[in-house]
Order: sequence, then C-alpha cells, then structure tokens
Amino acid sequence: MEEIMKNKGLALTGLTILLASTLVACSSGSDTSKKSEKPNDVSTKTVKKSSKKTNSTKKEAATKIPTDDNHEWFFKDDVFYAGMETYKLTKSEIRDGAEDGTKVLVIYTDITNNSKKEQDPSNVYMVVHAKQKTDTSNVELEPGMIGTDENGDNPLQQYEDNLNNALLPGKTVTGILTFKLGDNNNNPVSLEFDNSDFDKIGTKTYQIN
Repeated sequence: MEEIMKNKGLALTGLTILLASTLVACSSGSDTSKKSEKPNDVSTKTVKKSSKKTNSTKKEAATKIPTDDNHEWFFKDDVFYAGMETYKLTKSEIRDGAEDGTKVLVIYTDITNNSKKEQDPSNVYMVVHAKQKTDTSNVELEPGMIGTDENGDNPLQQYEDNLNNALLPGKTVTGILTFKLGDNNNNPVSLEFDNSDFDKIGTKTYQIN
C-alpha cells in the first residue's frame, strides 16, 4: 500500500513538472510572436516611405528639360523646346529702333543645341511670332533693328551674332529675338509658339508700358 502511494506521489510530481514546463514554453512562444510583429511593422513603414521617394523622383524627372531631340515640342515656364534646339526666355526690354521714333521689343534667350549637328538658331523666327493689337487688327510684328550707340555700334551685336551663327552640338549661347513695335502702340505683345506642324502650342504676353 505504501508502495502504491509512493508511485502516485511520483506521478503527480512528474505531471506538475510537465505542466509547468508547458506553461513556460507557451509564455515564451507568445512573447516571441509579439516581438516578431514589430520588425514587420517597421519594414512596412519603410517600404511606404521608399515608395513615396520613388514617386517624387519620377515627378522631378518628368519636369526636366529634354537634352536630346527625340521629344514632343512644348512651351512651358518660359522654355520653348523645339526638338533640335531649346530656347529658354530669360528677360525682355524695350529699346530704340534703328529708325527714328521706332521702338523694339528685345527678348533674351539661352539657346541650346540638342542635336548632334550644327544648327541655325535664327530659324526660330519660323515658329515664333509676335502679335500686337491695334484699334482694328491683331498685327504680326516684323523682326526689329536696334538703334546704334554714340559710337555707331550695335550694343547687342554679340547676341544677334549668336542667333545667326551656326551653333555647335551640345553648346549653349545667349541670343536675342527682336520685334519692331507698332508706332505709338502701347498695347501688350503676345508671343506665340508653334510646333513642327505650325500649330500653336503656347503663348507669352509682354507688357509694353
């Protein structure tokens, strides 16, 4: 009888140890699962942040000016991209014309050759037109001639030369576009930009006063 009681005591003791070890294992397993959730959460946030950076990078790339001649022509933010050449308008001014009493609108532009051959920047006059309204019409202005200084020289000769000289591939120069204003006409001038099919793709207005 005593031997049976001893055996039961040993069995109860073993069962107690087994239950205790099982509880410990369960509790440690629960902690492990909780801890493993945190790295997953962090990695998800990291992925989201990196995706935002990628999207912003794409937007920045989309707004860059092309450096080759294989894109559709456009005029935006004072930049006229015309395939083989890009014209970036920088400033404007009104100067006396070569003829007495005349005024000329002068538009400064940085010109870049996007092609692999020499280009003639003055061809821009074929696709850029200046118009000024009178009392009855919207008149297209002709290229203007700038008056000379006290020495008889054209003060903007170098910029005119840059517009008319052959521009080497990949190079950028500053040139000018000049338009003779209507006599005693202070109405704004609308500069219109065409694409290669001579369809208008943009405008910019210059105040004369």
